[in-house]
Amino acid sequence: MSSRIKHYLINEKYEDPGIVIEIPELQDFILFDVGNIYKLDRDLIKKINKIFITHTHMDHFIGFDFLLRSKLGRPQTVEMFGIDPLSYNVFCKLQGYTWNLVDLEPQIIFKVKCLKDNLYQYYEFDIKKKFANDFIKEEEVDSDIIYENSHYRVRYAVLDHKIKVMGYAFEYKDRLFLKKEKIQELPLKGKEIGLFKQWLENQENQGKTFKILDKEYPYEYLKEEYSYTQKGIKISYITDVVYSQENREKIVNLVKDSDYLYCESVFLERDKEQASKVYHLTTTQTAEIANLANVKNLIVFHFSRRYGKNKDLVLEEIRKYFPNVS
Repeated sequence: MSSRIKHYLINEKYEDPGIVIEIPELQDFILFDVGNIYKLDRDLIKKINKIFITHTHMDHFIGFDFLLRSKLGRPQTVEMFGIDPLSYNVFCKLQGYTWNLVDLEPQIIFKVKCLKDNLYQYYEFDIKKKFANDFIKEEEVDSDIIYENSHYRVRYAVLDHKIKVMGYAFEYKDRLFLKKEKIQELPLKGKEIGLFKQWLENQENQGKTFKILDKEYPYEYLKEEYSYTQKGIKISYITDVVYSQENREKIVNLVKDSDYLYCESVFLERDKEQASKVYHLTTTQTAEIANLANVKNLIVFHFSRRYGKNKDLVLEEIRKYFPNVS
């Protein structure tokens, strides 16, 4: 499955930050940040159904208006996730327009899950209600998982950028598949095969047995003999953070063992004082995080415009400390 997950930067490395993750098999099309998105295919924008926002500085959020306009005319629900004041920012964006002619419009709903202190606050904005500010509920935070379904989860860390911002880790879970030829050897049919697969997928069945006809078979034997596991993928996204011990520890913990880490690298090391002043990372700081977190591939972006379009200047400096960088 991981080979059928597409992920890529929205823009050039010196332009607005943001990544796309496409999972066509699940009909999931995900944005991390929504700055300038004009370069994205319009059909893709129409499919976007989940958006994870790090924070609402302009270069991470200005594309919401374009996304909204692209989505008018077809029924859909878009889920958004982030940190306070995201729900208020979304509401204000939507109220920047007049919605008196929406009676015949297909229904569009934005569902926002917003972290505020130790609570998740849920809001809905429905075009049929002229995007009124509907507070749904709140619940206490009990883990660092802000979204999860049976296929993948998204974890977060709250980081410092002189305001609170979110870092994210997208984790597609390992998948168990049955060996078709081997399964045909078993006296199982239809729903029985489905139940057998569910039993193997449940890690809590380790050490237990499964009865086939009159014989009991151990979990470990059945899993080895009749199934195989397709490894998942971990894609992390970190941007707009100051280099501090607290941030570094939180980031390393979140992105540890990522297959791909998308991480800002705004300044060259010679400009580290400026980086500190504006709460961003340098090349060597980004490389250190990647090394400490044991990531496999590093993709850097959000280069300062002071270096023009000279991407190689930044990339060459990072490669001295972390060779596997794009």
